[in-house]
Amino acid sequence: MPTRRHVFAGAAAGLRRRAARAAGAPKAVVLVVAALVATAFAVTPAYADDPGLNCAVTATATVSVTPSPVVYGHNALVQWSADCVNNTAEDALVISGPGFNPSTTSFPVGGGSRTVFIDRPGTVGWDVTVVDLSSDTGFSRSLASVSASVTGVTTVPDVRGDTQAQATSALAAAGYVLGGVGSVVDCESVNRVRSQSPGAGTVLLPGSPVSITLGRRPTPPAECK
Repeated sequence: MPTRRHVFAGAAAGLRRRAARAAGAPKAVVLVVAALVATAFAVTPAYADDPGLNCAVTATATVSVTPSPVVYGHNALVQWSADCVNNTAEDALVISGPGFNPSTTSFPVGGGSRTVFIDRPGTVGWDVTVVDLSSDTGFSRSLASVSASVTGVTTVPDVRGDTQAQATSALAAAGYVLGGVGSVVDCESVNRVRSQSPGAGTVLLPGSPVSITLGRRPTPPAECK
């Protein structure tokens, strides 16, 4: 494979021959020079002698998640595959999204998968970026991305006004457990849930605890009026 020196030497020789034929036509010579320089760079890319940068510039990738849509409070499988020209240890993949920490973890250019836990509602997504780790470039490029909507989102039921037994049952039906149980003097809510935490309608992972506060009578000799 010709080196840059060979390419430019050949270009220079060709320039001299064309310049001789174009004597008396300075504009033609300028056009020939421009065409030869452009051709030389097209034949020999600027990154051809840098394997790390070569991989980063030519890399392609795919990424997917299953199931799609994903389910709130459950695991999903993220899979990726990437390839490039002249793959070296100077190159790595950085993946961002739930279950990944791009600031601390990278992966070799190639294929892989990871099981991730879906702990947020709405839409979740993952991005794959290739990075040239060599100190002289620090080049990076986004390769692929995927997103999925989150289904099965659960919220805390409203148990205010329930007895402790009723609250426990309602929470269990919604996928939660009874957490701490406190009490406060409240003659209008004796033995009933006066408040709860988290509040009704809060998006919360299944299996999480919900605390309640019951109303109670004052300590004698005080009495409810």
